[in-house]
Amino acid sequence: MNVRSYQGFEDLNAMLDLLSAGRQANNGTHYVHRGDLQWWLFYTDTPQEVWQSNIRLWMEGDQLIGWTLLSPEEKAFDVFVIPSLSGDPRECEMLAYAADELSALDEIEMVWVAEHDDVRIQWLEANGFTPADRHFVHFQRSLAGPLNGPALPVGFSLRTSRGPEDARLRSVASHAAFGSQKPFEEYWPRTLRFMQSPVYVPGHEIFVIAPDGQVAAYCIIWTDELTRGGHFEPVGTHPDFQRRGLGQCLMFEGLRRLKSEGMTEACLCTNSDNTAAIPFYESIGFEKLKRLLTYKKTRTI
Repeated sequence: MNVRSYQGFEDLNAMLDLLSAGRQANNGTHYVHRGDLQWWLFYTDTPQEVWQSNIRLWMEGDQLIGWTLLSPEEKAFDVFVIPSLSGDPRECEMLAYAADELSALDEIEMVWVAEHDDVRIQWLEANGFTPADRHFVHFQRSLAGPLNGPALPVGFSLRTSRGPEDARLRSVASHAAFGSQKPFEEYWPRTLRFMQSPVYVPGHEIFVIAPDGQVAAYCIIWTDELTRGGHFEPVGTHPDFQRRGLGQCLMFEGLRRLKSEGMTEACLCTNSDNTAAIPFYESIGFEKLKRLLTYKKTRTI
């Protein structure tokens, strides 16, 4: 086994395929959806050369057997290995390597730990990590049967993104929906860069358009051909247009599009303290599948 740095898009595809294989194995360890990784890497203010330098690929010959992503700004790291290595000393070596790379920080975290993943939890607790207060809720729903949501209010319409020309328009909605404190002129170029990236598919971003032409709500859907599992990330509604049923209309459209592309189920995650989002997703037919825990470790002096 040897470790090397990230070298390009071919490596990204291998990393994504490893996530798909992990989700298909369903061995108790949580593997994020391949859409999550693409969102993390390309919807960011971190320069491309920086995030690429924070990726490590673990190889046996020409086979990728695991990868780590270091996120110093978030004081966090991710480690994903091929399913057959769960609990293997090689997985432990990768985990220890990633934690050691960030050991100079006052505190580090590992997120996305499935609540019943005894193998990963045992390693974390044996190496000084303890459960953090925050966790995420993983939702899932089947795409079988009819997917008939409510009708849009009069004057509103649905359409897909036109790509970079919609970057500023969509950013107005996301800036407000997530309460960003960053000045808008500094905020919206991130959306533009993402829409210009190789992972962005305009047909997978759906807008609810208000009568005045604003983006009232939006979401991005992601597909996985191996597992036939779809994913939503992100989902947002401008505060001026909330409580009108627009989010439900948007989500059902996303579900229908996922089904039309051959997906058989859809998933998403949200913070456990997001008291508005949880009942909203449940109203669309999503069910809580599991909790995703966060483990943290504080540096001792």
